[in-house]
Amino acid sequence: MAQQEGIVRGDPLQKIGSASLIIGFILLTIGGIWPLFVDFSDIQTGQRVFGEHAVLLQACALLLTFGFWAATIGMAGVHRSIIAGGAAWARLSFYFLVMGTTLWTIGMSLDISYAAALLNWQAAPEAGKEAAHNVVVMFSGVGFGRGLFPLEVIVIWMAYAFMAIGMIRSGIYARWLGWVGLILGLVGVPLGISQTFTGREASLNIFKGLLVITTFWFLAVGIWVGRKAWRRAR
Repeated sequence: MAQQEGIVRGDPLQKIGSASLIIGFILLTIGGIWPLFVDFSDIQTGQRVFGEHAVLLQACALLLTFGFWAATIGMAGVHRSIIAGGAAWARLSFYFLVMGTTLWTIGMSLDISYAAALLNWQAAPEAGKEAAHNVVVMFSGVGFGRGLFPLEVIVIWMAYAFMAIGMIRSGIYARWLGWVGLILGLVGVPLGISQTFTGREASLNIFKGLLVITTFWFLAVGIWVGRKAWRRAR
């Protein structure tokens, strides 16, 4: 099929993309429900809660990872539909999406390792408690994740801002969809920059709100694309 400007009826990538954005919304919603109500601001409390629910933490990390993978596939469909007015922005966004999704995957792997380290710490004999706790700290938000998380936020939401500009300039999508995406990006990028210096704990509630609104943006874009890509020929 020759590529053309717009959302093409029956285009496999755009059909998969629309479904992936909706699936991403579902996975991110399910995976984010429990962490949404956990207080991350106190490290000691977090260690206790995560230690008690280590398997749940790992399951949530997997769901959040799969959700962002699905959203990235969905954005590939959006990228495919923009080849004229906003093509440069959409292409730039896609490069940042690949980088951001890679960083997010690494970050979630640290969360999975963090849960496993907590279980090992709890089960360790008294003589090995200190060494086991050092591993916990290494995988915690004050360890490897201290510098990784802000970069995830910066790169991913910068990608959404670029894609939103492409959507606005293309004239294909409802302008409000593009403006919502751009506003999300303009909130996410400075938030990630601030977390570089303050850590994620101080502004984690803002990030939670940003993520919730972003998932609903995925849903809206997925439905918008799906209504056109999945429509029947007359």
